[in-house]
Amino acid sequence: MTGTPWVVVSNWPIPGFDEALSPAEWGDVRVYTSGRAPAPESDGCTFAVEAAGTAIHVAEDRVRVTTSGYNTTPVYFAAEAATGRFIVGTDLPTTAAAFAALTGTPAALRDEIGVQLGSQSAVFGVERLEHLIELDIRRESGAWLSKRTRQTDPAETSIRFREALPAGRAQVDALRAAIAAALATETEVGVLVSGGVDSGLVAALVAESGASATAYTIGTEWGNEFDHAAEAAQAVGLDLRVTALGADDVVAALPATVRAFGHDEPQTIAIGVALTAFCQGRHAAERLLLTGYGSDLLNSGMATTDEIDGDIGAKVREAVHRTRYSSEFTSALGDAAGYRLTHPYWHVGVLDVALATDPAVKTFRGREKGHLRIAARDVLPESVAWRPKTAIHHGNGLGDNLVRLVDTHTGVSGGTRLVYRALLASQIALASQNPLASLTGREAYDRAVAQVARTS
Repeated sequence: MTGTPWVVVSNWPIPGFDEALSPAEWGDVRVYTSGRAPAPESDGCTFAVEAAGTAIHVAEDRVRVTTSGYNTTPVYFAAEAATGRFIVGTDLPTTAAAFAALTGTPAALRDEIGVQLGSQSAVFGVERLEHLIELDIRRESGAWLSKRTRQTDPAETSIRFREALPAGRAQVDALRAAIAAALATETEVGVLVSGGVDSGLVAALVAESGASATAYTIGTEWGNEFDHAAEAAQAVGLDLRVTALGADDVVAALPATVRAFGHDEPQTIAIGVALTAFCQGRHAAERLLLTGYGSDLLNSGMATTDEIDGDIGAKVREAVHRTRYSSEFTSALGDAAGYRLTHPYWHVGVLDVALATDPAVKTFRGREKGHLRIAARDVLPESVAWRPKTAIHHGNGLGDNLVRLVDTHTGVSGGTRLVYRALLASQIALASQNPLASLTGREAYDRAVAQVARTS
């Protein structure tokens, strides 16, 4: 089986897939899954791709895809105009492989496969559906027709919060509601903490809820924030467990991270790979994992204190829009290991409050996220609430050190993107041979490194 569960939907038998899987069928619509399919409904079947609203609904001779306003987990689409054959999928390698098998044309990567702010995916002929799209594909009079409708963008919201403390408290309340929603079906929860205000708030609100919880912190051989995490966990009354990832753990997690993201952008992958490695190592006992990721994007646009004189509102809007196509909030990083990876700051209620907050109050007292920091003092000590911001991939040392490590392994300066590209290409090729086949993370990485070293 491939690591991350996936779904592929087509209106035609897919060579190679039919031999490996027994598809469910509704009329001419066939559904292939690498995991357990949801129970059939009276009029078909629905696959929930993302909790915020992205879903694939399959009925007899009809497929309807809806993407959420935040579009954190991708849905891919490919169609052959001459025949009307199409593919809808939740995983880029299997979607590309399925479309290649359907058309008889090998899948090919584009020259540029970084984060694309639009419908272009890394593979020619395959698109990533944009946010807030309803794609309706149906058979009418013997022909397959598709129609797209664009919904209103929820990010285009009016300013409602113009004072720092009320704005911060409104976001804390929304965060509290987001955590309660995540806990509605779970009795135990793990919280990933770094020691800063963002994850500290999540930990404090989880502790406040009374749920059975454990705090976890992730470091690497290049860096960690263990002392700060210990202070935050102690302040809110949670036990802390420390995970120190080695270089081998990190590189073994790269194939799954690149696959889930569907691109080769190094900074984004450096953020996601630590979460993947943590989940692959099964370091948490609890199924539900909550993070503090996303607050920097929403509340400062990733600006530091030295940069807050710029247009924070523009930075936030740009950062939020980019995440619709970077996949960095996808839950797929934890799916293969059975974790329910959840980012409360990316809950629709928290997003609404943050985007409705006057950018001017986000720099309260001359600090980025000032409005959130002052509100956090209700549940966190001053030292945690006002701790200087450290980006996640710098706190764990992965930012520059991962690039250096891959360059060392390949012997090529700038080899990181080449390796990520090779990882994506090799997974497409493997899916073309057998959609259920998989390589171990380290084996896939070593093959990609060898290919780059050999051809550069």
